Amino acid sequence: MPGTPVSQFHRRWGVLFALAVVLVLPAADDPPAEIATVPSDPVFTAHLLDGSTISGQIRELGGKDELVLLSNDAKKRVIPLRKVLNLTRDGESFSLSNEHSVLVFPHGDRLFRCIDITATETELAFTHPVLGHMTIPLESLLALVVNLPSNPDAVDALLDRVRNESRKSEVLWLSNGDRLAGNFLGLDSMKIRFQTENGTVSLERNGIQALGFDPALVTEAPPEGVVLELTALDGSRLGVSKARMEQGHVVGTGRFGTITRIPLAELAAVHVRSPAVEYLSDREASKTQYVPYVGPIRPYRRDLTVDGHQFRLGGQPYDRGLGTQSRTFLAYRLGEGDRRFQALVGLDGRAGPLGSVVFRVLVDGKERFATPPKSVRDAPTSIDLDISGARLLILVTDFGDRGGVRDLADWVEARLVR
Repeated sequence: MPGTPVSQFHRRWGVLFALAVVLVLPAADDPPAEIATVPSDPVFTAHLLDGSTISGQIRELGGKDELVLLSNDAKKRVIPLRKVLNLTRDGESFSLSNEHSVLVFPHGDRLFRCIDITATETELAFTHPVLGHMTIPLESLLALVVNLPSNPDAVDALLDRVRNESRKSEVLWLSNGDRLAGNFLGLDSMKIRFQTENGTVSLERNGIQALGFDPALVTEAPPEGVVLELTALDGSRLGVSKARMEQGHVVGTGRFGTITRIPLAELAAVHVRSPAVEYLSDREASKTQYVPYVGPIRPYRRDLTVDGHQFRLGGQPYDRGLGTQSRTFLAYRLGEGDRRFQALVGLDGRAGPLGSVVFRVLVDGKERFATPPKSVRDAPTSIDLDISGARLLILVTDFGDRGGVRDLADWVEARLVR
């Protein structure tokens, strides 16, 4: 009868026997323990240099110069890093945060949401919600944005200013629009001490927009081997070398020499920087020509739209590329090892409904690629051209349906593959 000692004995041993069968005889389709899936891990899509893609959860990134993905069918895919262009997180992209302060480094590295910032004349200490508490040499820093504007356009303009405005000393940009040149002396929780030609001043932090350092004095530890540019969900980006996976974190040495750890859960994208790829925004065009429809010329911009903002193409943000207007000709000399030209092109999201642009690519004077007039409603178009043996690449941004109206053209991640 149910509830008797004998029936309880049989039921207990029946359960134990069933558990033993499960433990001793795993299903044939179960993946090995070392690559078992973890449902909470994000899924990334790896974009390879040959144009193919592979999706899965990251199990190794950098160790042995390899990428190891666990695909949806529980198969382990091992890919040499030299064949990987980038990884993007499925269903997520980064968005620049306007909270707290920003540290700006060379090569596009930046850290948003920094708090508890203090500094001497030689080093700066801060806390980041992902990286924790860190101390870095001041000579590795290009700028400190103390107070970010609330308007996104003003944020873009300020970040552009601290990166690119010419200066031969330290500079303070004040909230009232003034600009002070001199020497930085220190920073505490309330004030910045600064040496000007008229003497030492101590200024309240809430009255300061940004502090820029002399770009000629910025130094960094040279990277060893392949560099991974890690972009977090808050828009922070760091280049690291000697990367590896440790307990769900990507660990590597930052360009400023400090060990950094970024959880996979906070990662939005990874770009692999190796000799196999050269982004055109990393160098000046060999020759430029502008033929505006009406009005003034707007020169092309590197890693910004032609009007100085972050790229927004197909609803997604991008860090790297060329921003142009019609009509613009950009010429690049090619080398023996250059094999392919690749890019993603379209009208920037800021262009609005009236913008229209045609994209053309000429190789040694012959047109090899052209789009119909593209508007902001059109999906971005991928370009992948064989340029083996060619000597000259010309990128043409041409007039669309309405001349030069709102012609904010993006050549996102324009690159040469070797």
